[in-house]
Amino acid sequence: MRLLLPALLLATTVGCGGKPPKKSSEKPAKVEAHPSEQDIYRIVLTPKAVQRLQISTVPAAMRSVPRTRMLGGDIAIPDGQRIPITAPLTGTLQPVEGQSLPAAGQTVTPNQILLKLTPMLPPEREVPNAPERVQMANAQAMLVTAQIQADGDMQQAKAQVDGAKIAFDRAKKLLADKAGSRRAVDDAEATLNIATKAMEAAAERKALLGKLTLEAKTGAVPVVDIRATHGGIIQTVSAQVGQVVNAGAALFEIVDLKQLWLRVPVYAGQVNEIDNERDVSVGALNGSSSTYLATPIQAPPTANALAASIDLYYRVDNTSGRFRPGERVSVHVPLRGEEQSLVVPRAAILRDIHGTPWVYVQSGEHEFRRVRTAVQFTTDEFAVLSLGPTVGKVPTYSNTYARLLFPSMKGICPLPKVFAAGLADRHHQQRDVRGKRLLAGGTYENQRRS
Repeated sequence: MRLLLPALLLATTVGCGGKPPKKSSEKPAKVEAHPSEQDIYRIVLTPKAVQRLQISTVPAAMRSVPRTRMLGGDIAIPDGQRIPITAPLTGTLQPVEGQSLPAAGQTVTPNQILLKLTPMLPPEREVPNAPERVQMANAQAMLVTAQIQADGDMQQAKAQVDGAKIAFDRAKKLLADKAGSRRAVDDAEATLNIATKAMEAAAERKALLGKLTLEAKTGAVPVVDIRATHGGIIQTVSAQVGQVVNAGAALFEIVDLKQLWLRVPVYAGQVNEIDNERDVSVGALNGSSSTYLATPIQAPPTANALAASIDLYYRVDNTSGRFRPGERVSVHVPLRGEEQSLVVPRAAILRDIHGTPWVYVQSGEHEFRRVRTAVQFTTDEFAVLSLGPTVGKVPTYSNTYARLLFPSMKGICPLPKVFAAGLADRHHQQRDVRGKRLLAGGTYENQRRS
């Protein structure tokens, strides 16, 4: 009886004109079609999206590119540019009035006065011994004799000049009275000139001997200036003001950093591949685009047996003060020979979160396909590839909206579908949604508000 009750109820409902309920058309699950393997790396943009992203294409071509290799190097001070300044005498160091004390890192100019030195005599040299006193007495006697003789020579020369003047005046007077000859006048004039020159020489000799004295003068000891022998930067300071230093003691060390050496250690098995007669490009370790040229030089040959490396030396112009001694730098050294390589614009290379480089090749009108590449090295404008697309057209990107979409990318990727296909986390899926809104039209801020 219990089983017949639902059937009776159903019959009663139908008999009263009721209709049976319709079956629902909603599916219990929605399954979306997955893209094929070929469509994962392909995207088709609208003309408006291409214009908005400012996509431009250039041909990828085979070019003869000079080969280079990036190595590490270190900056060193050249030999002969590290000059120590020493004390010429034993004495006490004194400061220069109106000038600050020398300090490490200070820039100095050639012949600049850095300190003053007051000489000091040893005690045993202040009181002469018996033999020295005898020598001083003999020297004093000889000096006095020379001075007396010089005074006598001066008086004799003066008398000869006076006599020659009288004879010269007499000869001229006789010639005027027509009682003498012209020859007598000339002889008297020559005698007067000779006597005048002899008196001048005697006067100079007397003045020189008069300045000499063997008596010790009392008073202040003359101060000696300590000057910089050449311009540069004070590297070290080894003495202070008020310190008593011995003769030859090191006071400062001045280095000239306008020209520095660059040492590049190269593996011994690859040194023959490097063209060490050409200039190299030197830059910072952070990969900055600003580089400097360094020229090869002849330096003492050095090597490292433990590292199996040979050192190459170059000269770097450091007038701007960009480099410092001991700094590690990156060096692009040229290799011997050139080869044909696939070259694309550097702006066309973009990398995913794993660091893999890619380029997007235009496979049709407004259609782009992603191709994996392998970058050998890059220049300021181009990237040389060992693996990449065939010769064709490679798009480059210069729109700032793509940088907003994918800030974690090192390149600019206007392909959110491809980007989202390789990532499953929600963070990158949200970026994909913003990319679709951007391609559909409108600015990034407007789409963000919506």
